[in-house]
Amino acid sequence: MYKGAIVGCGAVACQAHVPAWRTASAFRIVAAVDPIPARRTHIQALLPEVRCYADLETLMAHEDVDFLDVCTPPALHEAGIIQACAHGLHVLCEKPLTFTAPAMQRIMAAVAAANVLVFAVHNWKYAPMFQALKRLLSEGVIGTPSAVEFTTLRTQPAGTTGWRLDPQMAGGGILLDHGWHAFYLLLFLLDAPPQTIAATIERRLFLAAEVEDTVTCDLTFPQTQARIYLTWAASQRRNLVVVRGERGEICLDDARLVVRQPHHAVREIVFPEALSAGSTHPDWFAAMLPDFHAELANQAQRGHSFHEAATCLRLTLLAYRSAAQDAQPLACTPALDLAVV
Repeated sequence: MYKGAIVGCGAVACQAHVPAWRTASAFRIVAAVDPIPARRTHIQALLPEVRCYADLETLMAHEDVDFLDVCTPPALHEAGIIQACAHGLHVLCEKPLTFTAPAMQRIMAAVAAANVLVFAVHNWKYAPMFQALKRLLSEGVIGTPSAVEFTTLRTQPAGTTGWRLDPQMAGGGILLDHGWHAFYLLLFLLDAPPQTIAATIERRLFLAAEVEDTVTCDLTFPQTQARIYLTWAASQRRNLVVVRGERGEICLDDARLVVRQPHHAVREIVFPEALSAGSTHPDWFAAMLPDFHAELANQAQRGHSFHEAATCLRLTLLAYRSAAQDAQPLACTPALDLAVV
């Protein structure tokens, strides 16, 4: 049984993490931290046995826990992770893990010195439709993927607090928010290293914001061309993924997965919930916890999630640099080589 504390008791903690922790027999949440009294009251109503604190320092002085579940806005992730490392605690952290190269380098150094696990909440990989898509690709149903298109349409950023439009708190706009998801999903589906990336960023709707609301990224992989299109300026809410190979294509359109192959009947799977339904997805978070447990329990397995997060940061920073250079394609050097970004 691993004992944990939730850091940051906003919507993602209460609506996604708490329902999953309730059903996870290998874990028990015993404490929570949030500077806002109303949020502490709310999470204590959801988890009556939890002891609440206004700051992390006080929690550390009074609680004996194994890990922190960091659910704060991105600008606060580094401080939570570094403090956990200083106390020898493992970390489960919402994405993006951080949004600058120096911050990632400091986190890497702290993790290495403390010999602890940092595991990123890359929960979209655990959605039933992406699990099904991965199985079909692994079975070679359409052959080697030659092209992948990711489209994420939203009418506004998620949440009600507005921090996603604040560059000081969010670090960036939709590229750091939904782009991070698209990057780790490409890594998951293709199981190959990215070679180049080119990007354009725009502000189409949220013109007063200091962050982008629309992004196009083109990536090359050893055998695959990928395009990511993301916007908060759409007229509808929708997710679409199309994967093409020499033996057909697979289309994932929100709740429908369709396989089309020459000389074969069209196959279709309809899922109970669409990809674009809501933004918390407690079932996906719950499905991720066995992998978190595996990295906790077996030190030899540690590092996969952390390396994946480092790759996502590397791609994000390169995308911003490419956009600043008129969409020039840039080489994706190893993920942990962040010094030149």
